[in-house]
Amino acid sequence: MPMRSEQLADYIADRLEFITFLACCSAMLALLTGMSGQQALAFTALNLPFGLALLLGLAMLAPLPAHWRLPGISLLLVGGALLTLQLGGDWLNPLAIWSLYALLGLEILWQSRARVRLTADMQA
Repeated sequence: MPMRSEQLADYIADRLEFITFLACCSAMLALLTGMSGQQALAFTALNLPFGLALLLGLAMLAPLPAHWRLPGISLLLVGGALLTLQLGGDWLNPLAIWSLYALLGLEILWQSRARVRLTADMQA
C-alpha cells in the first residue's frame, strides 16, 4: 500500500504532466496550423489559464458519479474552447483550438484509466 506522500507526489506529477501537455500541444498545433512563432506563444499563453481552470473543474467533478462527471468534463472542454475563441481574436485558427481541446479530452481519458501496480516479485 503506497504511503500518503507517494500518492500526493503522483497526484502533483499528473497535474504537472497535464499542464506540460497543454503547453506543448498548444505550441505545436499553433505552428502546424500556420500561426507565426509569436502567435504560437500567445496561443499557448492564452490556453494556460483555461488549463488551470479545467484542472480546478476536474477536481470539483471528481467526487461525482461517472454519469455526472462525463457530461461535466465535456462541458468544461467545450466551454474552454468557446471562451478561447471569444478571447483570441481574428488571428486564432479555430482548427488549432478544437484540436487542442480534443487532445485535452484524450489526455483526461488517459489519466483516468485504471492503473495496475507493477511489483517486482523476484523469487529465486
